[in-house]
Amino acid sequence: MILIGLLVFGLLGLLSPLPKAERLSTFLTGAGFLLSLGAPALLSDGLGLAFSPTHTLLSAVVCFVSLAIQAYGLRHFGGHRKQREVFRYLMALTLSLVFFSAASHLLVMVAGLLVSNVLLARLIGFQLEWKAATASARYALLHLAGGALALLAAVGLIYYTQGHGSPERLSLSLEATPWLPVIGGFVLLSALAQSAIWPFHRWLIASANAPTPVSAFMHAGLVNGGAVILYKLYPVWSILSWSATLLVVLGGLTAIAGTLWMLVQSDVKRTLTCSTMGQMGFMIMQCGMGLFPAAIAHMIWHGFFKASLFLSAGSTVKAARNKSLSLYGPKALPLFLFGLVMGGLGAFIFWSFTGATGGLGSTYVLLLLFCGITCAHAVMTIAEPSPTAGRLVLAAVLGLLGSTVYGMSVWAVESQLALFTAPALNGLHLGIGLFFVLGWLLMLFRDYLPDAVGDSWIARIYAWALRYSQPLRQTLNVRRSAYRL
Repeated sequence: MILIGLLVFGLLGLLSPLPKAERLSTFLTGAGFLLSLGAPALLSDGLGLAFSPTHTLLSAVVCFVSLAIQAYGLRHFGGHRKQREVFRYLMALTLSLVFFSAASHLLVMVAGLLVSNVLLARLIGFQLEWKAATASARYALLHLAGGALALLAAVGLIYYTQGHGSPERLSLSLEATPWLPVIGGFVLLSALAQSAIWPFHRWLIASANAPTPVSAFMHAGLVNGGAVILYKLYPVWSILSWSATLLVVLGGLTAIAGTLWMLVQSDVKRTLTCSTMGQMGFMIMQCGMGLFPAAIAHMIWHGFFKASLFLSAGSTVKAARNKSLSLYGPKALPLFLFGLVMGGLGAFIFWSFTGATGGLGSTYVLLLLFCGITCAHAVMTIAEPSPTAGRLVLAAVLGLLGSTVYGMSVWAVESQLALFTAPALNGLHLGIGLFFVLGWLLMLFRDYLPDAVGDSWIARIYAWALRYSQPLRQTLNVRRSAYRL
């Protein structure tokens, strides 16, 4: 198999004394990306892998992220005595993630996940002299390996009850058995731990002291694995009456907590870490609502975006000084109405691409709502500093262009996945939608709140967010001398 052969050859080069093997591995990873992106017909099934269009897409994402991180690592680790060792782990991690994402056999999937998580923990704490990083690696391994072992237990029970380990056969027929609630529980536990969903979130916050390329790979790749687990084993957990509700509730709580915690951090990497936590919560919430095309597209876009942010973390410091959007004064109402109109148009454009996902009485309506809010907020953010006619036109074009690109990406993913029907709306879904709308409005018009009310609530929320977003004490370095070699 050409793709696997390229990655294995790159890893073998790093295991040999070959000079400039790091550059060779980077080149071969790029070749693997181009192969998986532009020549899917050349790929064949084997080794427990099935390169369907969906698996090819996931493999291309893994190779692209690895390519960007290895290219960055050539400079970041240049001259470091452990540069070759780090690149070995990065290349092995790329290979194991391809096996995980393209697996057509559950045992191959579990093996890829377990190896990937062990390699990630090793990369977090590769600098053994840094005690805090070593503690972070142990804590991450406890959660990630535990999640992988939970998935292994689920696969073992699937073999015991169904007699095979094929995800495709599970989607065609699933034999009823008293073990199904246990199997579904193990699958959900694995997905929640992998994507750092509350209450399994602290390992992600504690990992902020990992080397920057490692953090980029973690946030752009491995932490997204929960959606892949839920997608491939959807027939197992979806038949449980409580599973979707659990994912929606825990995903929603994580999305809210991560977003609030992001706003109170004092360093860039922890800000990005809490942002990832919020995004993972939103992704898992979409899985719970049966919106898998949107969840997979969200996973891919978030991976590209977060890898870019981590690899440019130094310039992110400048962006952190920007003021947040707050509508106040005479221009508030006209600008808000303009944003709402553009948000409605953005949601309509999104619906024109993805309308087959579900009807207006399904959870798909929440996806339209979130798309409209995002488009409206983006338009107002661009136009708010100087709402002239030219600025308003620019804001509208960029906002609607974003909705178009997002809608096309969800449609492209949807065309490759098995058909998923969004479930009907219930009171929980309506409550979540109302909560997000009210939270968004309070954020926009917080300056209109009475001082006694606004200051009191903001102070309480700030104190709560700051207190509960702190990593474990042993994963912190409070003195610069602790980082000396």
